[in-house]
Amino acid sequence: MKLKLANHSHYPKIGETDEQHKLRRAYHLFDRQKITQDQVLEAQKETIQEVIEEQQKAGVDIVTDGQIRWNDPLSHLMKSLEGVEIGGLLRFFDTNFYFRQPKIVGPLLKKASLLKDEVAFLKKVSKGESKAVLTGPYTLALLSQIETPAYKSVEEVAQVLTEILAEEVKELAEARVSHIQIEEPGYALVQPNWTWAQASLATLAEQKGKSKLWLTTYFGDSVPFYSKLQELPVDVLGLDATYSDKLLGHIQKEGSDKELALGLLDGRNTKLENSKESAKALHSLDQVLKNGVCYVTTSCGLEYLPRDKAFKKLQLLEDIKREYQRGA
Repeated sequence: MKLKLANHSHYPKIGETDEQHKLRRAYHLFDRQKITQDQVLEAQKETIQEVIEEQQKAGVDIVTDGQIRWNDPLSHLMKSLEGVEIGGLLRFFDTNFYFRQPKIVGPLLKKASLLKDEVAFLKKVSKGESKAVLTGPYTLALLSQIETPAYKSVEEVAQVLTEILAEEVKELAEARVSHIQIEEPGYALVQPNWTWAQASLATLAEQKGKSKLWLTTYFGDSVPFYSKLQELPVDVLGLDATYSDKLLGHIQKEGSDKELALGLLDGRNTKLENSKESAKALHSLDQVLKNGVCYVTTSCGLEYLPRDKAFKKLQLLEDIKREYQRGA
């Protein structure tokens, strides 16, 4: 089994050093009308370049831009659509982070590209494989507030968002990003209609070109719907292995027709896991995943941690890979 190390998605914007506070200072000065939007954008670019360099320094094979320009997983995408107003703050699942809840107030229409410029900069700065991240249509719909008669259900909203995100996937594929990750933590909160989910992912997969399409779910136990995930038309399944001690045993028993991205390290806990134990857990899957690639990552994005701790989590991925290869 070949191991590849991947940053999950987001990464801390602010660090411990004075230099790593540049983005916070830029936002503060912009709010006081001391600097321009272009100067904020420059601070964002500098921070993105820094976090990409940190990922590469840690030995990560597949990098993201850390979602540095995102305020949260929902409003960053939804604010760019017609028919949406951004409301108040709500807690994001069981984390201590909050998102601004989108309100669906009319028919949803895409006004402009959502991530094209961000991915272009990611491709320019990064070396090797890169990954773009999109919150999935089901999670976007599930966590939004529907305030229009245009849509009668979460599924109706999710279907329209599927069509919008399919256009985005096409643009990302044309930008030649190596991997496109669709995040659906909502699957673990309220399971979707799986027939609909298959059709939704098929619509996105049609536009992926040569990019690998990932489906990730986290903040919940995926064992109860593991077989349903295996039926989805994606290249890679990303699973949170920290919510259930039964997941790896379940994979060992059931196997996988997909490449897997295993979130072995807790992305919300500063405690560093034992690399030897993690490598041993991976070896337990050697027979069922022997002909494929296994992506090793964290359970979720790392913005929940202090930046120095996030970097250590990425370094630990390299330690796990080294221990795994030593025991091969």
